Amino acid sequence: MGLYSIVHYADMILALLLPVFGLTAAAAVGPRSVVPRGSSAARTAVVAFGTTAILRLLCTLALGWFGWVFLASRLPAAGGCAVVCVVLLAGWVRPVPRASAPTGAHEVPGWRSPVAAVWATTAVAFITSYAQLVSPDLAGIVTVTAVVTLIAEVLWWWRLRAPGRRGTVVRVVAVAAAIGIGISVAAQASTLPPELAVTGHSGHQPGSAGSPGSPGSLGAVDVAALTGTRPDPSAVVHHFTLTAQPATIPLSSGQQVSAWTFNGTIPGPELRVTQGDLVEVTLHNELPDAGVTVHWHGVDVPNAMDGVAGVTQDAVPPGGTFVYRFVAAQAGTYWYHSHQQSSEQVRRGLYGAFIVTPRDQPQPDAGTVQPVDDAILRHRWGSEEGVTTLGLDAGLQARQVDPGRPVRLRLINAETDPATFTLTGTTVRVAAIDGTDIHQPADLPGTRILLGGGSRADLIFTMPTTPVVLRAGTVGIVYSPDGRADTHTVAVPAQFDPATYGTLTATTVPTGGAPDRHYTLRIDERLRFYDGRFVVGYTLNDALYPDTPVLQVTAGDLVDLTIINRSGLDHPMHLHGHHALVLQRDGRPTTGSPWWVDTLNVAPGQTYRIRFRADNPGIWMEHCHNLEHAADGMTLHLAYTGVTTTFHTGGITANQPE
Repeated sequence: MGLYSIVHYADMILALLLPVFGLTAAAAVGPRSVVPRGSSAARTAVVAFGTTAILRLLCTLALGWFGWVFLASRLPAAGGCAVVCVVLLAGWVRPVPRASAPTGAHEVPGWRSPVAAVWATTAVAFITSYAQLVSPDLAGIVTVTAVVTLIAEVLWWWRLRAPGRRGTVVRVVAVAAAIGIGISVAAQASTLPPELAVTGHSGHQPGSAGSPGSPGSLGAVDVAALTGTRPDPSAVVHHFTLTAQPATIPLSSGQQVSAWTFNGTIPGPELRVTQGDLVEVTLHNELPDAGVTVHWHGVDVPNAMDGVAGVTQDAVPPGGTFVYRFVAAQAGTYWYHSHQQSSEQVRRGLYGAFIVTPRDQPQPDAGTVQPVDDAILRHRWGSEEGVTTLGLDAGLQARQVDPGRPVRLRLINAETDPATFTLTGTTVRVAAIDGTDIHQPADLPGTRILLGGGSRADLIFTMPTTPVVLRAGTVGIVYSPDGRADTHTVAVPAQFDPATYGTLTATTVPTGGAPDRHYTLRIDERLRFYDGRFVVGYTLNDALYPDTPVLQVTAGDLVDLTIINRSGLDHPMHLHGHHALVLQRDGRPTTGSPWWVDTLNVAPGQTYRIRFRADNPGIWMEHCHNLEHAADGMTLHLAYTGVTTTFHTGGITANQPE
């Protein structure tokens, strides 16, 4: 765990302890005096009560708002300062024995009691703020805080009339009922509208200047019409069929997995084509009561072929069919998966490898050594504590490779969490990241490479006379001349750093100068209700979908995107339809080979600046590829001016992209 994560979680603990300090202060009431009912002293007590009630209301609103702001901003220093202030204030409110109130008399609070009451009410406000039981605007906070304060005032007045144990029981029951009602209301209020039209976003509206094909012109283009340019008539055509169907799959561990599969296999069939080929994939859906799509992860397909339910197409219903058709213009390692309820469907098995070999790659002669070219997909079944596999193998596999044979390992992390792949036993080069070649990759004495969810990397080496071991946590593969799974004990290789690896070269996107557009995404971590569920919400600029910002661009724009992770977890941010060039990490420019990504893992405390050309018109998703995070609202859209869509998503539609 890094220093930022330690500070972050310490801040969260301090924030959770803040209400405890407040409640402790509230329990320490000051001295009281007893006055007869109806006396002038009693009337004075009522006036004092009203005055302090107003003061408590104002203090609670101010402190509740402060708590909301600092808890939302996730600034570690603010948590510590707030707790220190509470401790100091709690010290002013020292426990003092109470005077008992005889029948027919008022208990008049001493000067310390209003301070304690302020913190008692503020504690509820802080808890309410931290749980985010209301919308994050000031009106919602004022309303909830005022209601809580009013309840506190009524209960305090009740205490004047019903002191002792009976009053305490009544207060506890009333507060518990108020909290229960608040949670119920918040859960219902957080439910998303039954239908969310993507065209409802102002950033997606047609009719503004700049259509996809001709910046500055007027007119609207529907995403369904963005099918790409007409392919070369001489292009080789590959026809594939993917049938989504349930199956029970045995793992090497002996566990039987109730899976959803493409063509009955896990992973789905490997689709391998040559750069420039025309790809036609017919998707059939034989799943019971579930729609399905196919998204081509990392492939910059035309927008209509992107396979996102509710954005670029309707989910294919049970018994339905859809044909994806595009030119495989980019050589590299990619993968495909469902983008309908992807947090569930990918985990259950709807994924596979998609490999595009270079057009100019020399073909080996009949007498030469044939290279090994393996696509290796890491996946985890079940929960986060489930079974991890490479393919279907949950243990250590053995593969026979003759010495001197070229080997290319295409590593694909088909999981939501980051995965570390370690290769030892030979000199190796990292040849590509996210389907893009590294310029002049250097030899490494083994490597340890971190891949965020959805990311890929290609490793190449020449098979030695001794075993080569690839590990990904508890699973791995041993490549050896005799085909035995003999491992070796070696020092752990250095962590691979793509920001400094390889050498600089010219890029299609200029690395200097000002962009046409620059957006910033701040990732924060909040407890809140989302669509009727209590979740840890990872917000983008303080919002969850559908309230997240829209990245509005015009065709031809040079776009910079700064991503700041102020949460405590990694977030692999995946941009559909585009590859982006990493310019900076934590304010320092990259110095190695141009580092192109379609899925960028942003660790806690990290800041990245990336740049891309808006050269693929459409409405595209940008989301965290920890698919559970995306399902909880960590999603936004990159929208081209003049592009609209007729597809809808939401509870009353068949489209559930996450």
